[in-house]
Amino acid sequence: MKAMVLAAGFGTRMLPLTERVPKPLFPLMSQPLLTSVLWQLRSAGVEEVVVNLHHHAVQLAQWLGDGQQWDLQVHQSYEPEILGTAGAMKRAATLLHDAPFIMLNADVVIDIDLAAVWRWHCEHDASVTMVVRPDPAARQYGAVIVDTTDHVRCINGRPYTDVAGEDTVFTGVQVVSPHVLDRIPRDCHVSTTAETYPELIARGERVVAYRHTGYWMDVGVPERYLQAHWDILDGKREADCLRYTPPDTRIIRTPAEARAVGAARLVPPVALGQEVSLAPNAYIGPYVVLGKGCCVEAGAEVRESVLWEHVTVGANASIRRTIVADACRIPAASAWDNTVCQV
Repeated sequence: MKAMVLAAGFGTRMLPLTERVPKPLFPLMSQPLLTSVLWQLRSAGVEEVVVNLHHHAVQLAQWLGDGQQWDLQVHQSYEPEILGTAGAMKRAATLLHDAPFIMLNADVVIDIDLAAVWRWHCEHDASVTMVVRPDPAARQYGAVIVDTTDHVRCINGRPYTDVAGEDTVFTGVQVVSPHVLDRIPRDCHVSTTAETYPELIARGERVVAYRHTGYWMDVGVPERYLQAHWDILDGKREADCLRYTPPDTRIIRTPAEARAVGAARLVPPVALGQEVSLAPNAYIGPYVVLGKGCCVEAGAEVRESVLWEHVTVGANASIRRTIVADACRIPAASAWDNTVCQV
């Protein structure tokens, strides 16, 4: 089985953090997002993965290597100019031409059996299977309309505007049959949902929907990136907690566990990475993730925030609902609320 991971985007919704780090390498519970995606694919039986690259391509390429650490064969598909979702798979067509393949975004956290989706696609002899979620408000941001036979009738009003069916949203996970690659023009920007898939529907080809009612989160914006951490800390996704959290990160969920840490005041749930230093009267939590080497000085407060690695929070500073990038120093007595920081 093969897969393609879309990792080339600029991540503009996460600026300024993406000025230095590509979004697929953002930590989720102190581990890069792409790590969990690749392990999830390998667990589903995928053996070869294509990853498209553009923004911070060198950084991503060096991190990926050849895929041996995930027991995968990883191919890197560099795009000198962004080609869009369909253009990306067309560029990698020589690697994907021999069997249906899974394609997904690098910034999606989803609890789904990918092998089951792939089998379902093959059993239905589909051109494309789109994994969707029922959502009554879907038309506000681009609905995928699905009929009672699981066929996709339109995607955000294309190719038809007046069709009956269930309103759903696309999760970014799909299975594509290789003949679809022949429908995509080469070396130009092409979108699957705006162009290729509606064109397939108009031709009468089988674009079908696999309904997913389990956990799903697109972490491409700060609010949802934070929420994914809170969901894992809450234990809503215990399997994800094990998959996303490095073994040297402590997750503290009870007052007794908090008291055992030391003199700092911890309000669970909290995750503490390796070599974290907390001053005796620092206040941490609830819903805080501190990456490796973070230091919170005397009188500082950190609530509902994710701090990457080697962040120092100065004395009496206050941080709330904020994402702080690697090696930042938060000035003493400063206040940060509902923002991102890479100073």
